[in-house]
Amino acid sequence: MPHLTLEYSNNVLENDFSSLFLQIHELLSTQLPTQLKSCKSRVIGSEDYVIGDGNKTNAFVHLSILVLKGRSVQLKSAIATTLMGKLKEHFSGSANQLDLQISIAINDLPEVYQK
Repeated sequence: MPHLTLEYSNNVLENDFSSLFLQIHELLSTQLPTQLKSCKSRVIGSEDYVIGDGNKTNAFVHLSILVLKGRSVQLKSAIATTLMGKLKEHFSGSANQLDLQISIAINDLPEVYQK
């Protein structure tokens, strides 16, 4: 079960997300914990976006993760901190050439969720 959605501006240089997702899946399977086969990831690239003053060197990466209820805020915060390090490493090329903003949100799935 965790559902991961990575959104990014189309000026981000990195375009291979498989290795990043495999690392995140492994981390979530051990730290959340969850079954590895339950992790589902998708990528959404944004061609039409505006950040701040509209400067074309502004860029963003945002990772949203939805998990089943019951995980503590402290656990989700610790996972987010670890994931931020992984995102900064993965997108280091973009961070060196662009004004890149990276963000993460880990939230609970809604009350009604069926699989």
